[in-house]
Amino acid sequence: MVADSASLAGGDALVAPRRVLPTSDVELARELEGLAHRAWPPLRERNFAGWVLRESAGSSRRGNSVWARGDVPDLADGLRVVRSFYEAAGLPATFQVTPVARPAGLLDALDDAGYDDAGPTDVCVAPLTGLLVTRPDPAGARLEITCADLPDARWIGVAGQVLTTFAAQLTGSLAVLTAMKLPQRYLTLLLDGNPVGVGRGVLDRGWLGIYSMATLPVARGLGVAGRVLAELARWAREGGADQAYLQVERDSADARGLYTRRGFRPVYEYSYRRLPVPAAAGHGVGSAVGSGAGSGAGSGAGSGAGLGGEA
Repeated sequence: MVADSASLAGGDALVAPRRVLPTSDVELARELEGLAHRAWPPLRERNFAGWVLRESAGSSRRGNSVWARGDVPDLADGLRVVRSFYEAAGLPATFQVTPVARPAGLLDALDDAGYDDAGPTDVCVAPLTGLLVTRPDPAGARLEITCADLPDARWIGVAGQVLTTFAAQLTGSLAVLTAMKLPQRYLTLLLDGNPVGVGRGVLDRGWLGIYSMATLPVARGLGVAGRVLAELARWAREGGADQAYLQVERDSADARGLYTRRGFRPVYEYSYRRLPVPAAAGHGVGSAVGSGAGSGAGSGAGSGAGLGGEA
C-alpha cells in the first residue's frame, strides 16, 4: 500500500488505498465492481478468458474499457486482442484498473506498452441510514422532487448542463440508461418549479448505487444534493436495500465533503489506463470517449456542481 486513507490527500477521509487492499475489503471490492458493471452496462461486450471487453459507442469510460476481473492465458496475447477490439470500434484501447484486477503483472504490462493513467476515482460505501438526514428547506424557497423510472427531459436538461460529456454523448448515454434491466429511479429536484438538481439510483442485491448527481449553480448551497440522496435512500430502503455505494473523483471537493458527512467510507480506488492514439489516427479513434460521461459520483464539470459523474 502506498499510503492509507487520509494521508493521501491532505486529510480527505474518502481517499482509498491505491494498490493493496485490506484482506477484509478484497471480496467487497469484487462485489462492488460487479454492481457497477450492472449499473452502467455496456451496449456490447466480449468475453476473453477472465476479461470483459466493453464498448458503448464512446459514451463513458467504464462502458468503453476492459473489466480485468480474472486471469487470461497469455497477457501479451490479451493486450493484442484488446487493441484489435477497440481499434475495430474506433476507440482507444482502455483498461479499468483496480486493486483486484487480474492477472498479476497487468499494471507493469500496461506501463511497458505505454498506456497512460487517467487519474484515480474512489469507490465508497455507507449504510442507508446516514443518507436519510435532510435539513429544512431554505426560507422563501419551494423545493419538490419528481420521480421517474427513465430519464425525462427535465432530468436530461440538468445532467447535460453539469456532468462531463453527458450532453456530447447523449445518444450513447441514453441508449445505456434505457436498456437497463435493474430497478432505477431518476430524481429531479425543482426549486420554485424549475429543475435544478438530479440524481440516479440503481437497486441491486441489497445495494443502492448512486449515480449522476448534479446541481445547477443557482441552487448551490441549498441542500439540493442532500435532499436527492435522502429520497434515493428512502426508495432503496423500500426495495430492501440497506447499503449504498458511489464513485467520487479526487477533484470533486464539494461532493467529497457531502459524502463524508453522510457516512461514506472508502473501499478502493480505480483508474483508467488508455493507450495513446497516434496523431495520424486521432481523427477517427478515441475522440468519442470523454473523461466522465455522467455515470458515477463526482466527475461533473461545466457550469454547475457535479456531485456525481462517471467513473
